[in-house]
Amino acid sequence: MKIDANRIRSLREARGWSQEHLAAVAGLSPRTVQRLEAEGKAAHESRMAVAAALGIEPTQLAGFQAAAPVPTSGIGAADRIKITLWIVSIVLAMIMFQGVAGYVLGKNAAERDNRIEEACKAAPASCDR
Repeated sequence: MKIDANRIRSLREARGWSQEHLAAVAGLSPRTVQRLEAEGKAAHESRMAVAAALGIEPTQLAGFQAAAPVPTSGIGAADRIKITLWIVSIVLAMIMFQGVAGYVLGKNAAERDNRIEEACKAAPASCDR
């Protein structure tokens, strides 16, 4: 299948990748990437692998569309930070709640045990222990 060898080379170089790095990311041999850039011919699987590694649609390698990377997510960096802080605050609130609840439950259990102990000391015959 005919592909645009210059487009592959320019996209690879724009990312600062060597042919060997592109080959590793795409799961291809370095020789395959060399042939793609030299001859402009690729098997369907190689074209799909290179497109996925470069983050573009496979049709963009054939020159049908402008070579623009496909955005990986609609969430910006600022939104990711806000979401991360929100999640961290919820986790911390849960940890604090568990700490307070554990303290209260432990305190109540200790007070109950002390009352039972005092009752057993006062009336050993009625003690169920």
